Formats: sequence, C-alpha cells, structure tokens
Amino acid sequence: MNEAPNQLFLVAEVEGTLVGNLTFRGGARARTQHAGEFGVSVLKDFWGYGIGRALIESLLGWAKDSAVVRKINLRVRSDNASAIHLYKKLGFKEEGVFTREFLIDGVFYDCILMGIDID
Repeated sequence: MNEAPNQLFLVAEVEGTLVGNLTFRGGARARTQHAGEFGVSVLKDFWGYGIGRALIESLLGWAKDSAVVRKINLRVRSDNASAIHLYKKLGFKEEGVFTREFLIDGVFYDCILMGIDID
C-alpha cells in the first residue's frame, strides 16, 4: 500500500502472534479523499477481548487528528449482530442496505452500510 494521508493499516498482536488487522483507504481524488471505508478482522479465538474495538478506536483517533479524513464508512453483514452493536456503540449510524450482497454456502445475506462523520 502506498503512503497517503488518508490511508491506514493497523495490526494487533498478542505475544508476537498477529491476531487482527484494520485497513482504511480514502478516496484517490480531491473530491473524495476526505471519505473512505475500513475493514477489520480478528481471529475467532480472540473474539470478545476488545481487539476489534481497540483497532476501530485507533482509527477514529487517527482520523480526528488527520487534516484529511472527515467521513468513515463500513459494510457489515446484516446477521453480524455483535459487530453492528459495536459499531453503533462507537457512533456509527446505519445509512443504507445492499440486498443479497453476500452469497455464502448458497445463502444470500444483506449488507448494512454504516458511517460516522469526523468533525
């Protein structure tokens, strides 16, 4: 990934083992560079320890300190209730839905679009 003021890559380690990561990428053009989307991932064995929350809080702090990022977006599978709950606790709001966005083992799942303004 190229260095840019609207891109971030974080990792979470436990005793030298990579257990999670977060990637944020803002728009490439001047008119969209203020907004971007992130994805976060934590190994299942490490769910429930606050690792995902810590990664997202680090992203939010970084964005608030930046002179560029003013909007953070995410996509979450509609049946991922624990992630949706966490995102809402951190201030993200539901902004829309893509229906049938994911197809897993022959089953369609909707995708909830969420976002938070950074002011």
